[in-house]
Amino acid sequence: MQGNSMINDSTIISCDRCPRLVAFGNVLLDISVDLREGKILHDFDLKEDDQREIPADKLARLVNVAVETCGTPKYNPGGSALNTCRILRALGEKNVMFCGAVGADENGEILMQILKDSSLNTCIQTLPEHSTGTCICLISGDKRSLNANIGASLHFKKEFVTSRWCQSKIGSCNSAVHDDIDEDVRVFYVEGYFIPEKFNICKYIYEKYCKGTANLFVTNLNATYILQNFTKEMKYLVEQSDLVFGNLTEFVALAEIYQCDSVDELTKYLIRKYLKLNREKIIVSTDASRCVRFYHGNGSTFYAETHQVPVIPQKAVIDTTGAGDSFVAGFLYKYMNGDSPTLLDCIRYGSKIAGKVIRQVGCNLPSSLPPSPMSVLPPTESLV
Repeated sequence: MQGNSMINDSTIISCDRCPRLVAFGNVLLDISVDLREGKILHDFDLKEDDQREIPADKLARLVNVAVETCGTPKYNPGGSALNTCRILRALGEKNVMFCGAVGADENGEILMQILKDSSLNTCIQTLPEHSTGTCICLISGDKRSLNANIGASLHFKKEFVTSRWCQSKIGSCNSAVHDDIDEDVRVFYVEGYFIPEKFNICKYIYEKYCKGTANLFVTNLNATYILQNFTKEMKYLVEQSDLVFGNLTEFVALAEIYQCDSVDELTKYLIRKYLKLNREKIIVSTDASRCVRFYHGNGSTFYAETHQVPVIPQKAVIDTTGAGDSFVAGFLYKYMNGDSPTLLDCIRYGSKIAGKVIRQVGCNLPSSLPPSPMSVLPPTESLV
């Protein structure tokens, strides 16, 4: 059907030197524990299904208490865009690159080794004066309380992105090896969490690599507090993006910001403003295990569709941390590699990959679990 067709220029291709997808986001070490009771949440004024940033000293205390009362934690690389890149790599997408920052500490060394072992291409800035970002994941059934201090990621520098070394890794894809430069469509993905203190980098990425080109600019809403605290910046990302991901709660918050009565009204407004030639704006709203609502169109054309998510037995769900990030990875993988995929094909594949990931601890496919040496890391020593 017409409403389910892909955009006309959906072929994602680049020269051998240039990544097909370049992502920018925060780098975190995720520390996951299973909650045995809710006292920790009460004592630290946390919610059982929430995500927030907290001061480093509070995070250190929270980790100490969680490890003492909940047993042995599990460690995984974290960060929304980084999760997506790792799952893309595990799915077989070799030509993807992640850009971010770590501290010159043990956590940073562990994360870099894991990324090296996963064969993920990276462009990482090391900041000796800052600690590597950390997130404690308090898991209770299908709910998780994510509490992070992003550390070095907050101080990622535009000067690093514009440096000759970083630019050479990102590439420009203007190589003469291409017979038809119009085919050189690449994806530039900026997570919403990346905005604080780095909006100048977000604008630079869009204006240098996407504005006036065939390249796709993609973003993720990530969290309501990002929308509420960085409203002007998030509106810029959402309005410039060719592809926007988020969950229903986040889109409801965004609708309120735009003073729209519903998410459908919001998406119709955003698509009406989108007037690029031969391309549709795509907006994807997930709603946990219930459904995916997706919208697409250009100017006066507007389509809204719903996909019911396959049922997964409750007892099979281990950890929903990173479910949204893995959905984005599955969607983008099908989008970039499918044989003329429809949007519904991409939605279904994203749901399938997310369904596999939530059966593991951390954002991992069953065949891409991080190496075991992480389990020997003394958790309290890594946070300060």
